[in-house]
Amino acid sequence: MGETTIIHLSRLIALERRLDNVANNVANADTTGFRARQLSFQEYLSPAKEGEADGKKERPVSLVNAGFQYPDISGGAIQLTGNPLDVAIVGDGYFAVQTPQGERYTRAGALTTDAAGRLVTMEGQPILSRSGPITIAPEERSLTIAADGTISSRQRILGSLRLVRFDGPLQAVGSNLFQSQTPALDIPTGSVKLSVGALEKSNVQNVQEMSRLSEVTRSYEQVGGLLKNSQSVDDLNKLGTVPD
Repeated sequence: MGETTIIHLSRLIALERRLDNVANNVANADTTGFRARQLSFQEYLSPAKEGEADGKKERPVSLVNAGFQYPDISGGAIQLTGNPLDVAIVGDGYFAVQTPQGERYTRAGALTTDAAGRLVTMEGQPILSRSGPITIAPEERSLTIAADGTISSRQRILGSLRLVRFDGPLQAVGSNLFQSQTPALDIPTGSVKLSVGALEKSNVQNVQEMSRLSEVTRSYEQVGGLLKNSQSVDDLNKLGTVPD
């Protein structure tokens, strides 16, 4: 494979990943609490190699690496819903939820109760208080959530929503959930205000993402054409090579 082909191929792979990333952002523009995904790109030089024929080192090739994906943690707009079990975090912080893979974190505060009486997300993951999952007995009615996260029924206080923050980066793990390699730090009750009867919208800038989608698509098509041409040149060079 020729040097030019390798360069174009590395850029095509990076553009394909960016295309997938932008398309995912656009698809989640209306997803509650969604954090737009960003990609870091790095250009690097491939190691120089010894030539097979004359022992000279081949010059290093400049390649593109798509790097890693990370969430844009800026806040989304708050939209009033009037549903008493809809909660939006105003400012920093994440809800803690229980999953089969362990504790995960989300900004999506659309809550409901499941058949077992647990307070859960719309995906069915139990939302956590400081003492674990929150269960509502059948006789308990008129569930309310206060701006400090305290959850009450008419009969008693059921607990307080556990809100956490992180000093390290977050990794998206699907279903609008995050995890981190750094410990979750509990936010003291009342330190972060909750907007009850409201939801945080996605922070995706739809117009910007659509423009980016068009730009990346054009670049992908252009590099794809260059790759096709460079492969044709490689084939011609092979045809012109006289065998030993």
